[in-house]
Amino acid sequence: MKKYILILFSIISFWSCTEDESIDITVLPPATTTGANTFGCLMDGWIYVGGRYLNWGHSYVWTYDSFHYYPEEDKLSVNVSVKPDINIHFTILSPKEGKEATLTDIRFRGEELEDGTAFISHFDPELNIISATFGNGKRLTNGRFDIHYTTQQQ
Repeated sequence: MKKYILILFSIISFWSCTEDESIDITVLPPATTTGANTFGCLMDGWIYVGGRYLNWGHSYVWTYDSFHYYPEEDKLSVNVSVKPDINIHFTILSPKEGKEATLTDIRFRGEELEDGTAFISHFDPELNIISATFGNGKRLTNGRFDIHYTTQQQ
């Protein structure tokens, strides 16, 4: 009889051991609009924060080519190193303050992902500041950045 009780308690304990799969998104950078040079998102449920690595992982600053705005094409190109060997890249087409824009050419670890959207909460061409929330509703979620960008003339 003791053997059956032990087996029953073992089975019950296995069912009760479930992981908390929720993510605390409060550890992501806040969604600011001041040019705070922050970047963060969830990719496949994992938190990725930028601004700590160069593309080759030797420094703790933004790379020069992380955020480029091309006025002739009206697009913002983003390429952020979130770990020494992991980049997130995407393009925002026609960013306008207070509007939703298309998020395209999304790449993570070299893999191309589905397009998404970005909501541009602040866009200041005089101070070169852009702030947005972004995602594609599937693998890339809860994205946000508030950065100074460079303007690329072609």
